[in-house]
Amino acid sequence: MEIMESLEGTAKTIFDEVMDEIDEEIKEALEDYIVEEKLKEIITSIQEETAGRIKELVLEHYKKGMSAVQKLILGEKVSRVVTAETKKHLRNLSNTILSRSFDLVDELRNEIIGEVFEETEDE
Repeated sequence: MEIMESLEGTAKTIFDEVMDEIDEEIKEALEDYIVEEKLKEIITSIQEETAGRIKELVLEHYKKGMSAVQKLILGEKVSRVVTAETKKHLRNLSNTILSRSFDLVDELRNEIIGEVFEETEDE
């Protein structure tokens, strides 16, 4: 990602670790439920859509010798950006799954009724 080019040292490490956490945590939570291609698409999208703001926050708040409170503030700000974007993607995914589930139920109903009529046609 070209966004991280101006980050160096610990600031770059923070950025890289946040990007890795996005990848690791989403995979761990969802890999058994979503095909790998879709999972990669979601992860990449979240990373791309949050990278600029994360870089800004790291540049704005990171400095050598940060206190525990300053670290907590930076961590909280970065996590809010990532979790807000992740929630948006998961909401969209949930809506799609729910909608397709209802369509599936309707289709199953129609197919089963159709099969009953086909199989009993000669009776």
